Amino acid sequence: MDIANYLSELLGRHGKVSVPGLGFFTQVRVNGYYNNAEGKLYPPGYQVQFNSEPFDDDTLVEHIAQKKNISLASSKYFTEKYITGLKQEAALKEVPFANLGWFYMNNGEIAFKPGDNHNEGPDFYGLAPIAIKKLNQPEPEKPVQPLPFTVAPQPIIPTTPPAPTADQPEVYEDEETEEKTRSGSPWLIALIVLVVIAVAVFGLYKYNPALFNFMKQPAKPVTGQPKTQPAAIADSADDSNKTAPPLLDTASKTISKPDTALKKTVATVADTTAKSEFVIFAGSFKTQTKSDLAVKIYKSVGVDARAWHGPGSGKHIKIIIGSFATSAEAETERLKLIKEKKISKLSYSQEINEKK
Repeated sequence: MDIANYLSELLGRHGKVSVPGLGFFTQVRVNGYYNNAEGKLYPPGYQVQFNSEPFDDDTLVEHIAQKKNISLASSKYFTEKYITGLKQEAALKEVPFANLGWFYMNNGEIAFKPGDNHNEGPDFYGLAPIAIKKLNQPEPEKPVQPLPFTVAPQPIIPTTPPAPTADQPEVYEDEETEEKTRSGSPWLIALIVLVVIAVAVFGLYKYNPALFNFMKQPAKPVTGQPKTQPAAIADSADDSNKTAPPLLDTASKTISKPDTALKKTVATVADTTAKSEFVIFAGSFKTQTKSDLAVKIYKSVGVDARAWHGPGSGKHIKIIIGSFATSAEAETERLKLIKEKKISKLSYSQEINEKK
């Protein structure tokens, strides 16, 4: 049952109609007005207004009973059922009420929003809204088109590396990494031995040239000494605790002093045998001043550093840390110092040969 249509018919006749269980509606005259936003002139007309206050009037119920040809009690029953469904639906969304407006819920109470004005009556001649502009109304300004622009390339600013912190002394390599020359150490030792022997023989020749003329002069027979003089010299070089048996009394006295010098030279060469150990290399410098400064910086943070210049170090003075029996011990200590930020990550552990 569409009660809204019956209500619309009655409002045109009576101007005020009650709906049982909902409220009452009134039809109010509205003067013509101009809508500035739409630019339209609306003619006068009627507008429906709603009031939820109860109003005792059976005009709507009687009109429905007459139109439907039913009893008044049945008309009231169908009207109440329609209003109950309308309220339930309005709690969820806006419900249109014919062409009169819309019902909706506002703070738990039902409310009504009227629709457009109605000017179907003979008093308003059925005029429609007219689109018209106000006189002397300034035209809207056209929007200014933005000028195209180009994005200038941002200059690339070079970043500088952060300064070293106080708890980690930074020591930089002056040149390339140290060359590894451990494989050439035995050959170097053998070369040194040969040079020392050659120097000893040359000194012996300078001291007593007559000693090297025994090959040109006939050797005098000596009782009980069948061996020649060179064999005696070789024996003295091999065993520093034995003295070669003299071939002649004069020759024995002559070579006694050079033979002792040769023994001392060979003993000195034996003492220079290298002793291997593992250390941590932390830096390399060209001058003694820079190396001493680096050692002082390391010792200030509790690192036992020292300057070293040995075989394979080239022209540079190395900064080494500690003395370890194995490579694993040296590497463990190096990683520990790096973690404590006391040495650089560019450090490395390596075996060196220290003199006894």
